[in-house]
Amino acid sequence: MQSTSVNGKRSTAGRAAVVSVLAAGLLLGGGTVAANAATPTPTPSTSSTASAAPSPSPSREGLGARFFAHPAAHAVLRFFIKGDSSKTGYGERAAKLAGFILDKRPHWAARLPEALQADLKTLRDAAKDDQTAVATKIKESALNGGYGERIQKAAQKLQASGS
Repeated sequence: MQSTSVNGKRSTAGRAAVVSVLAAGLLLGGGTVAANAATPTPTPSTSSTASAAPSPSPSREGLGARFFAHPAAHAVLRFFIKGDSSKTGYGERAAKLAGFILDKRPHWAARLPEALQADLKTLRDAAKDDQTAVATKIKESALNGGYGERIQKAAQKLQASGS
């Protein structure tokens, strides 16, 4: 069974999204995080997409919000906000996740605020003993508005949610 677009060409965007969600789920250890990341989001209708004009120059904060609107990226934020830093291997998994974003998904990283990009680079390159502390700093910065108001709101909403 092939997925095709209107022009008869294979749709690679859909496949890329599925692969991204699965990769994020594997990096996060699977389970509920991957299941939550795989939950489809409603798509706008064709008529609303045609009438919506992109903003001429979105702010870095707005780009970060667009990043975290992506299901797999939302799972990344969930990992940092809901992750248990007392568990063995938390810092190492966080560093792998930072490396995944920076090295395998540079188009995602480019959408993030510069402060968050810098913290992810620090986490990726941190010594094993320091990884948990750097990951905790990312969580605190997200919750305290260090990466912008929209990311702060998303992080606080995740923290307040029961799941």
